[in-house]
Amino acid sequence: MQIGQHSWFSFACALAAIGLAQAQTATETPIHSFQNFPQGANPYSPLARDAAGNLYGTTYQGGQAGDGALYKIDTSGNQTVLHSFTRGADGANPYAGVALDSAGNLYGTTYYGGAANTGVVYKVSPSGQETVLYAFTGGTDGGNPHAGVILDSAGNLYGTTYYGGAANAGVVYKVDPTGQETLLHSFTGGADGANPYAGVIADAAGNLYGTTYLGGANGQGVIYKLDTANVETVLHAFGGQVGGFPQSGLVADAAGNFYGTVVDAVYKLDATGHYTVLKGLSVNSPGGEASVGTLAIDAAGNLYGTTRTSQAPDSPSRFGLVYKLGTGNVLTVLYRFPGPPQHGNSVGGGPTAGVLLDPAGNIYGATPYGGVGGMVYVITPSGQEKTIYRFPAATGGTEPVAGLTAGPEGNFYGTTVSGGPANQGVVFKVDPAGNETVLYSFKGGTDGGGPMSAVTFDGAGNLYGTTRGGGAGNPGTIYRLEASGNETVLHVFTGGYDGALPSGVVLDPAGNLYGTTASGGTSNQGVIFKVDPAGQETVLYTFIGGADGGDPNGVIRDPAGNLYGTTHNGGLGTGVIFELDAAGQFSVLHSFTGSRPGGEGGGGSPDAGVIRDEAGNLYGTTAAYGITSTGHQGEGVVYELDAAGHYTVLYTFTGGSDGAYPESSLVRDSAGNLYGTANGGGTVGCNVGCGVVFEVSPSGQETSLYGFTGGAEGANPAAGLLLDPAANLYGTTPFGGNGGTAGIAYSGAGLVYKVTVH
Repeated sequence: MQIGQHSWFSFACALAAIGLAQAQTATETPIHSFQNFPQGANPYSPLARDAAGNLYGTTYQGGQAGDGALYKIDTSGNQTVLHSFTRGADGANPYAGVALDSAGNLYGTTYYGGAANTGVVYKVSPSGQETVLYAFTGGTDGGNPHAGVILDSAGNLYGTTYYGGAANAGVVYKVDPTGQETLLHSFTGGADGANPYAGVIADAAGNLYGTTYLGGANGQGVIYKLDTANVETVLHAFGGQVGGFPQSGLVADAAGNFYGTVVDAVYKLDATGHYTVLKGLSVNSPGGEASVGTLAIDAAGNLYGTTRTSQAPDSPSRFGLVYKLGTGNVLTVLYRFPGPPQHGNSVGGGPTAGVLLDPAGNIYGATPYGGVGGMVYVITPSGQEKTIYRFPAATGGTEPVAGLTAGPEGNFYGTTVSGGPANQGVVFKVDPAGNETVLYSFKGGTDGGGPMSAVTFDGAGNLYGTTRGGGAGNPGTIYRLEASGNETVLHVFTGGYDGALPSGVVLDPAGNLYGTTASGGTSNQGVIFKVDPAGQETVLYTFIGGADGGDPNGVIRDPAGNLYGTTHNGGLGTGVIFELDAAGQFSVLHSFTGSRPGGEGGGGSPDAGVIRDEAGNLYGTTAAYGITSTGHQGEGVVYELDAAGHYTVLYTFTGGSDGAYPESSLVRDSAGNLYGTANGGGTVGCNVGCGVVFEVSPSGQETSLYGFTGGAEGANPAAGLLLDPAANLYGTTPFGGNGGTAGIAYSGAGLVYKVTVH
């Protein structure tokens, strides 16, 4: 947290009077929950179409919990989210598309989620009611299905998983209408194949056909047949010729010939088992590289597909295309994707799925890289492209990784690293009632993007901050945001001598800004900089990564103009505490010992800077190391460095209910109690815990005030806290909120919260 000197004056004076007694309990109140890409984001799947012309598909991310969504687009282009996956029992992150039955029910798979977090097979009714038909365990039954399912006339579902099975090389399975799974084949990883990305197709007799990505005689995958007695036959082993490692599945014509793609070719396997490369798709050919998508075939036998990219940087197809392979194996480019998003509006490129044909010859597809969150498109038989739907961004921002700044009127100000119309982050204001106002949305161009630091005020009410994207070559910017919403870039980092990837900034009374960069400088170890009100940058110190440290975490400034901070690296190997005095003299005040023998558990690798009390003592956290009272390796420390240079570990985290990996700076009350957040530990769940808000007394007594659950209350706080005159604590979590799932890390789009200490 960096404090604007003028606007914070009255607030800071009030804080000086606070002295909290040792607290045992606290309650947390979410103030504002950020919304993830509400309609979904990043559609990797192919589309399905019903008889009325409605389109159906899935997104890998987005939705209310950020774990993907199942959507419908009607013939007018209106999109409806039928189900948002939560990473709970219902599944998460579908790569695959859906299959429809005659009643309009949708069937598909998710790659994650379910009881074992190894995916599920689900059914969603036309009204959006989801039923989990089967949850994979990741054992012999399979796990992590990348492909979707097909339906037979009795309502049985057939598909593959990439992992699981007897050899963890994937399986072919059947799930009946009651949810009973039958293992049809478990790949051994040998000659029979391994790890199928693609699903299966069936012939009239009920035999199944598919491909595996690995295994086979040459280790580059196979084409296989699985008969109705579940006997597998390898029809072709890839390798030794053009083609190998197929990620796409098969299509068949009426004569029983199969067609598919590998990374650099379109192939045919005829009914007699003869393999032929129909068209090579090298980087020098019109098609570039073949995508992972399965082909489509029309009644005349023409094949349609997509390429994701070409490796040739000057290729007109380097962002992918849609093609037709017709009579005589002549390849016709139907549409070339124009390139990456420009301010969130471009068609983009890089389709990862195949295409869908309608009876009129229109071609439908989706790409995860168009616009901001992906797009659904149609190409007419004449080659005209139309964007049917662009997945909208989270206009209010997502993932607030930095802390809050309090405004003079009692509102909270901060940044999100993503979201906004261009998905480049926003500067926001949240009032005490939880109402959010977006003050500025970054575009990712010269104005910057991806802000990861807090903001600071000047006396006129202008906000200052930094971005870690945008500018020339994306090494970051320093910006000023006026109360009117006008943004001015004060400095664009070049990534050279002036630094790259800036931290936040602090202001002096003359309006100069001070901060650090994580890299750049003469040794690419970061710099300490000053930027004057006119935007002129001066490098005050360049780190060399030796005894002086490297990868600094920002600075604070005392009334005499001295700067203090930490580095993540260097020193004895795990960072230093440094001072740069007003005369420009650099000093290492302490070098962290990390886990060195004899280091006495001194902590190491700090991810945050320091705070300073009136006596000149410095306080901070390290994200790693330390020795607990039982002699075990700790998970970070809270430390004090007194004005005489004596270093003391006040508390070492155990990784249990007390927390783990404190990555934030601290706040201190007038009684000397310190408050901060730990990114892990605390409540069971979220893999290594969902994080805590903690208090450490001057004697080193730690109290876990609140343990995050990973649900609506937030998860994995990485930023520090604000302390108000009433002894309430305020902060942000980058995950959780209304879209979060209890016990699950990294779900939800984050929130602003308040912790009340009792």
